[in-house]
Amino acid sequence: MKCIILAFVAVFFTAGFSWSQPADWMAIKADMTYYADLMVHAEADVHRIRAHDSLMVTMSRFLEMPDSYRYTLDSIPLLMVVHGKDFRIVTWQLRRHKDEHTYAGFIQWQDRVVTLRDTRPFVNGAAYMSYTPGGWYGCMYYGIVPFEREGDTYYILLGYHAENSVINTKIADVLDLTGPEPRLGVPVFVGDGEPKYRLLLTYADMSNAGMRYDAKLGGIVHDHLERLMGIGPNGEDLPVSDGSLEAWILKKGNWVYKEEVYDAKMKEPPMTDERKNRKEELDILGRPKKN
Repeated sequence: MKCIILAFVAVFFTAGFSWSQPADWMAIKADMTYYADLMVHAEADVHRIRAHDSLMVTMSRFLEMPDSYRYTLDSIPLLMVVHGKDFRIVTWQLRRHKDEHTYAGFIQWQDRVVTLRDTRPFVNGAAYMSYTPGGWYGCMYYGIVPFEREGDTYYILLGYHAENSVINTKIADVLDLTGPEPRLGVPVFVGDGEPKYRLLLTYADMSNAGMRYDAKLGGIVHDHLERLMGIGPNGEDLPVSDGSLEAWILKKGNWVYKEEVYDAKMKEPPMTDERKNRKEELDILGRPKKN
C-alpha cells in the first residue's frame, strides 16, 4: 500500500510540473529548430524566406506564452542568444540572396517581449545615431557586456552583419534600458573624433576581423583595418586587417579609444590569394560553417 501511495505522489508531482510548461513545448521547440535549419540551409531563396517567416511567427507566439522565459532557447541551433541580468536577446540571420542578408530578433523579460525589426539600409552616419527596436541596426549578437554609467547599467552588444558577398561588419552597439522603452546607441565611444553611438567595423570578406571584449584589459578590442588596392571582385579597394589591434577602454562610463593595444602589425595582410574568391569557412564563434 505504501508503495502505491508513493507511486501516486510521484506521478502527481510529475504531472503537476508538466502543467506549468508552455503548451506543447517540445513540439514548439522542434518546429523552431526545423524552421531555423531550413532558413539557413535551403538552397532556394523562397524556401529560406518562408522558413524565416514561420520561425518569426512561432517564436513570437512562444515568447508571449506565460512562463516561456523559464525555458532555454540556447540549445536551438543557428539562433544566437545572449543573456542580461533579467532579460535575454534572441537574434538570427536570413540570407535572402547572396548579396542581401536581413536580421530578426526579440528582447524578452519575464513579463514583456520587444520585437527587433531590421530597417537597414541606413543613411550615412549610423555610427552617430540612436535607434529604437523598431528601427534596429540588424545583426546577430554573439556577446553582451554590462557596464555602469552615471549610476545606471548599460550593455555593450557585440554583433555580426553579413553585408553581402564582398564585405561584412562587426558591431559594438549600446543597449540603453534606463527609459520606458529600450534604445540602441549611446555616445560613449570617445577619443577618436566625434563621440560615436556604436562601433562599426566593415571589412572585406576575404579578410578576417575580430571584435571582442577583453576582461583583463577592460576594453573592447578589434582589428585595425587598412584599405588594400585592387583586391575586390571588380578591382576595387577593400579594407582588411593589418594584424594590429585597437581598443576602447572603459573609463568612468565611457569607452576611450586606444590606438594600438599590441605591437603586432604584420607585413602582409592575414589572407591568401586562395581566400579572395570564397567565403570565410568559420562562423563568428570560430566554429566550422556547415555547407
